[in-house]
Amino acid sequence: MFSSNLKQKMEHVIADRQKEAIAFKKEHANTVIGDVTVGAVVGGMRGLPGMLYETSKLHPENGISYRGHDLWTIREKAPKTVPGGEPIPEGVLWLLLTGELPSDSEIKTFKEEIFRRGELTAEEETLIKSLPKDMHAMTQLSAGVLMCQPRSHF
Repeated sequence: MFSSNLKQKMEHVIADRQKEAIAFKKEHANTVIGDVTVGAVVGGMRGLPGMLYETSKLHPENGISYRGHDLWTIREKAPKTVPGGEPIPEGVLWLLLTGELPSDSEIKTFKEEIFRRGELTAEEETLIKSLPKDMHAMTQLSAGVLMCQPRSHF
């Protein structure tokens, strides 16, 4: 189980978001949001709203934002290992999960928890190391994650 602090934050975030989603759907269930053309569908749904999501958005001028924070702000304010360095992935993951940047104590506990949960068995490590070196990185990642499934709680 993840740190109780993250779990508590997530319980509140999820409960609040569920209420908002229910109210939003009730109010806007029959609202039309766009026209669909065959060209747009064949083109991979370019320009068509197909899903409501909030974790990230891509703006044509401002670039990517996560939970309403542009990458420049995240780069400036997210936790870093080295002062003035780049944000650590754990801090950005916390932002994606909670909508907030973590405090120093939250990120410390979160990093420790992720490290503890990341331990591999000797068998998992052997299987992962046996993957072909020329295999695409995303294929390696997918295979590595799948190899860890037997110990998963999900």
